[in-house]
Amino acid sequence: MNLTREDWDRLAASAARDSLVAYAIGMSPAYRTPPHIELLASKLEAVNRGEIKRLMVAMPPRHGKSNLCSELFPSWYLGHNPQNQVMFTTYGQDLADGFGRKVRNALADERHVRSFPGSELAQDSRSAQRFNTTAGGVYYAVGAGGAVTGRGANLLLIDDPLKSREEADSKLIRDKLWDWYASTAYTRLMPGGAVVLVQTRWHEDDLAGRLLNGHEKWEVLELPALAEPGDALGRGVGEALWPDQYNAEALQTIRSTIGEREFVALYQQHPSALE
Repeated sequence: MNLTREDWDRLAASAARDSLVAYAIGMSPAYRTPPHIELLASKLEAVNRGEIKRLMVAMPPRHGKSNLCSELFPSWYLGHNPQNQVMFTTYGQDLADGFGRKVRNALADERHVRSFPGSELAQDSRSAQRFNTTAGGVYYAVGAGGAVTGRGANLLLIDDPLKSREEADSKLIRDKLWDWYASTAYTRLMPGGAVVLVQTRWHEDDLAGRLLNGHEKWEVLELPALAEPGDALGRGVGEALWPDQYNAEALQTIRSTIGEREFVALYQQHPSALE
């Protein structure tokens, strides 16, 4: 059977609707999909289907979590739910604007429009901090601690709400972040809304730590840089999470450079108090 270019475009658009990974490849043909990214995508797809309402992702730096969760997933989610409201937050407004700009540009991209006609970027909505879909959905980006009064969220997406070790070690800053989450961000959730928290672990009392000690049940995807017993991907102990990016030898070099406390927290997701 000979397929035309239009046939291939329709097949690619259909695959991108069904699969977040296919969407990512369609939007960026060089996008890489190692096993941990495919597993993460499956969890985000479950959030989109409403099967997971609270998802916590703990992964090491530079392993693709923000690219998938905070750049590609929001536009794919709005493709499926063009009438919904998405609130994205990270540790600073400038960084939040950068993510918002990428999501906004994705909604305007013809590859997205082919997969999700009717959910593209509204022409009168161009701000990186807030924009609308043609179906009435809204995306807005805010730095952690920022004002969100009057806004709702079907999806609350939080990516690295703490920016540094200094912030993580400050009880005052951790308390302020918690107060903002509990009294401001969380109260913006629409009925049945979902929360996705994506971060590297800095401190046992960071936002993830407090949420895990709370009353809600969270689906936790914890992926250490070097595999430990019972690994979610079935790796052997000591195997690297993304060997093409950081093999075990490179990770041990990082370990010796940044020190054991930082490595175990940021790369292995087992934070501990300084003492």
